[in-house]
Amino acid sequence: MAAIRASENPRPVEPRLRRFNVRSDLDAVMQFQYEVYETNFPGFRVDRHFQDDYRWDLRRAARDSREVMYVLEEGGHLCGFICGALMTTLVESSVGYIKNVYVAPHLRGSGQAERLMQACEQWLSDQGVSKIMLDASVINERAVGFYRKIGYTVERVRMVKRPCNRAGVSDESDG
Repeated sequence: MAAIRASENPRPVEPRLRRFNVRSDLDAVMQFQYEVYETNFPGFRVDRHFQDDYRWDLRRAARDSREVMYVLEEGGHLCGFICGALMTTLVESSVGYIKNVYVAPHLRGSGQAERLMQACEQWLSDQGVSKIMLDASVINERAVGFYRKIGYTVERVRMVKRPCNRAGVSDESDG
């Protein structure tokens, strides 16, 4: 039996990392948001209002020099997305913020999220930010673990309380 030569067993082609193009990429990135939002915010449903607002925000961000968006493309189809922005807070004049990250399920754990993060972090760093922040849903333990693995730490905790209705009953259901 002959040994398999490296040329006979080529490595899989890594998805192409490139800047977001609003004309060609908008619809695919919109499709990612169903999983991003409905997974990370239990009970939330991507509806027409959300879609309209998010489309408008992506179009605006594509023209904004203070924002950057990258996509991963595999076989002519998008399989990942990241959006980052420069922002100013009350205590810091130049902070980078990772607004949204998505990698298709078949690529999770393959280093593609890290490629997206590195590209966005490099762009933000080149803009002179003092730090880079992001929000992660505590129910998405895999994402939280990933962010910790690549150097993110908890600096703040967002506290939430659901208001009660007039009858004194919380609007959250128990089941």
